[in-house]
Amino acid sequence: MDIEQLIALVDKFKQLPKIKRETTLFDIGSRGHFENPMTEVLSFFCNTTEVHGMNDLVISSLVSLIRQNAIYKGLQYAQAHGKPQREVTTKNNKRIDLLLSSDEWIIAIESKVNHQQINPFDEYEAYVDSVIRTKKAVDKDNDLTDETEKQAVFVILSPDGKVDNAPLHPRWCGISFHQLVNEIKKRLQQHFFDAPFNKWSLVLKDFLLHLENLVNDEEQNNAQEEFVLTHLGEISQAWNLLKNTLQSVQHKAHTKLEQHPELNGILRSQKSSWFGLPTTILYSEDERTEVVLFATGAPSVDIADDDPRNAGKHIFIQIHIQTEDEGLELGSLHESLANKAVNHWHSGGSKCFRWPINELSIEGITNEFVATFEAINNLSPLSLNE
Repeated sequence: MDIEQLIALVDKFKQLPKIKRETTLFDIGSRGHFENPMTEVLSFFCNTTEVHGMNDLVISSLVSLIRQNAIYKGLQYAQAHGKPQREVTTKNNKRIDLLLSSDEWIIAIESKVNHQQINPFDEYEAYVDSVIRTKKAVDKDNDLTDETEKQAVFVILSPDGKVDNAPLHPRWCGISFHQLVNEIKKRLQQHFFDAPFNKWSLVLKDFLLHLENLVNDEEQNNAQEEFVLTHLGEISQAWNLLKNTLQSVQHKAHTKLEQHPELNGILRSQKSSWFGLPTTILYSEDERTEVVLFATGAPSVDIADDDPRNAGKHIFIQIHIQTEDEGLELGSLHESLANKAVNHWHSGGSKCFRWPINELSIEGITNEFVATFEAINNLSPLSLNE
């Protein structure tokens, strides 16, 4: 891979969608991206007698969307009754996510977030049909004159609103998260006029935002996956180029250190791997001082940007000094280190310092790495340009 190809690949990568995600209540200390918690919240708002005070706002939104499907365009609007049923067990111990009931229909809903639709849909259909037949038989035995049979309705609620293998499951219709969010939002506007504001309105709005986030996450992940699979060869070459370059830095650093006999008996070195990338560690003979040169592809919780000058940096020097002096300053070790953009902390009896390397050439990286080891070990100055 030549430089022009690599630049073009990086440009394509930069064009991938990067959606700013607003944190919701469902992201905090929970498993909101799983299907069960999501369906529990939906069930709560589908319960017309619950404390949210929104009556059938969410159920009527669902019915309105179901009626947009050709096979259910005649579905009646009807007041749901009873508590929504969760994890309803079928004859063969399979579980339907959510069942809603009225005098006109029974709606079975399967929620899908990140999983394929491998559910036993035929069994779900048979279960709902049997419930309706049983209800009709009971009505007949009780001499009830209404012979109207409830309508069985089957829904897949998912980010894209699609039914996998739709020809094999003609009784199932799909509703996307976007459709549900938009329909509920329209009805919420009127609700805000008709009812006093309460905390459940905020919870529902946060839930809708959470559904939007799930869709955005999937779209972003799909774009990234497509990019990787399409450019697998180029990415592999770029990764090898990165590792080979960092290995060249390792080799250069060791070669330069070997040129200074005054380090014999003082210096030890070790090749390692941090974040899956080649890493070089230098440490003194008594192992009380350690200098690490490492790279990371992206900032993580372990690579804090306490100093704004560290933002967007990827190659770092990190030193560990065994000391109980938590207030130890880097500049006190050597004046050449005083102006580094340092993050520092004390852990496990060691004072730790980290800063990024700014001169991104093999020579520049090597020089700063070796000079740092020389400085913190109070050696006589080394000529790094030999």
